Amino acid sequence: MRHSRLRKWPILRVYRSLISRRCVFHSTCDAETEFIKRQFSGPVRVVQIPNYIEIPDLIQREPKNYLLYLGRIHRKKAIDSLIRALAGSKEFFNSEFVLKIAGTGDRSYVESLKQLTRDLGLCQKIEFIGPVEGEAKQKLFADAYWTFMASHTENFGLVVLESLAQNTPVLASKGSPWEALEQEHIGFWTDNSPESMAQKINEIVRMPVERYEDHRRRGRAYVVENFDVSTNIDIWNEYYADL
Repeated sequence: MRHSRLRKWPILRVYRSLISRRCVFHSTCDAETEFIKRQFSGPVRVVQIPNYIEIPDLIQREPKNYLLYLGRIHRKKAIDSLIRALAGSKEFFNSEFVLKIAGTGDRSYVESLKQLTRDLGLCQKIEFIGPVEGEAKQKLFADAYWTFMASHTENFGLVVLESLAQNTPVLASKGSPWEALEQEHIGFWTDNSPESMAQKINEIVRMPVERYEDHRRRGRAYVVENFDVSTNIDIWNEYYADL
């Protein structure tokens, strides 16, 4: 609605007047369920079921000193905040770590991020590597030290599961529903201000090896237990049958 209001508003009015009481909306988290309900004045049916994935093969890891952002390059993803956070992290700046940014997006925004990188003196610390797909993407996740999803808002964020499925911990913003990262000791869930993320980046870079390896051991197991489509598909089957 914020980015394409003139196009979305008429469609939303049709939904409200004609089909809101005749359809079922799917949400993936509490915040999305509440958002859907706020869009309609009367009762609305919502089924809340998380997204499930096919568990990828575990890639043989070759540890590399890079942090990773992988996804669409868009302003809502707060990549500029992540870059500013890296600039504010003395531990990162003085380390051998780099940030790899994988993905494509609006050209003007991509150029603004590259200019920001130059302005902050991070040209040797940040790499824009373009789109990565398939097995190369799985390898990129597996070899990364940590994955970042700093979005202002995110209803789910499949990149979290994709990274954890290769046992790579994740830092996700509090604009996403991933408080489980800290509850399960597989990552961080934090405010996405540059200052807050810089503190977490300092903690990540200087994290003791034993603690880091403990995070890695837990990641894939968490995804398999909770988000494997092959073992959770009955939840959808039962709901469709009930409909």
